[in-house]
Amino acid sequence: MQRTAWSNAGGAVPSDRLRPAQRPQHVPQKQNKGKSKAQEPPKSKAIRNLQSLADGVRKSSGREKDPKGGCFCQAREHDLSPYTSICHGCGLILCAINLPYYACPHCSAVLLSDIARSSLSARLDEEISKQIAKEGEQRERVVQQARDAEGAFPVLPGSATSAVPSSTPSRQTHKVLSLNSKTKQYIVSSYTNTPVSSRPASRAESEEEVHRIVAPPQEVDYVKSTPDRNHPWSNMRMEDLRYVPVK
Repeated sequence: MQRTAWSNAGGAVPSDRLRPAQRPQHVPQKQNKGKSKAQEPPKSKAIRNLQSLADGVRKSSGREKDPKGGCFCQAREHDLSPYTSICHGCGLILCAINLPYYACPHCSAVLLSDIARSSLSARLDEEISKQIAKEGEQRERVVQQARDAEGAFPVLPGSATSAVPSSTPSRQTHKVLSLNSKTKQYIVSSYTNTPVSSRPASRAESEEEVHRIVAPPQEVDYVKSTPDRNHPWSNMRMEDLRYVPVK
């Protein structure tokens, strides 16, 4: 019997002359220790405003003036400021347009003391937490209403919630049947509409320009010319004023 290099010396069975199959070695894959974080929803305008206000209170010294000049409406056109309603230096009534971490737009006095700044920072953190919880409850309520409208089974507490259905429109294919007038043949054409996902509005587009009342003039506006004795009741602000006698 012919022997091969892989057959045993004393093997007479044909199976002894077969090369043993090599089993693939199992390489253990590394498992991710941390769970993949769920994609967080985009921040709303209210949360962005609160976070920007909290960052300004922490980082600013309070001596900087508003680069936009502030507002001098004295809460006549805008709401009263919920954080600093009055300047303790000059008594100016401050509206909500005047941010608390800027100085007074009139006398440049610091609006927040160290204690008031620390208290306001903690208050803003609490408002941000409440706003995030409120918006989370609203999103869950919308998802639950969508499930109820579709007739889905209620989700038990503690179980994994199903993914929220995507609002992105899917591609739609349309077939058009046309007739060639020369060859008298039918032609079937397919067209696919590719939906364009709406992008979120940028910060420059979402922010609206607020109407601000500018500071009053430094000098009192008055008529500097001498009044006319013949017309003591004339309007001296209008230079070309003419009185027309009544017939």
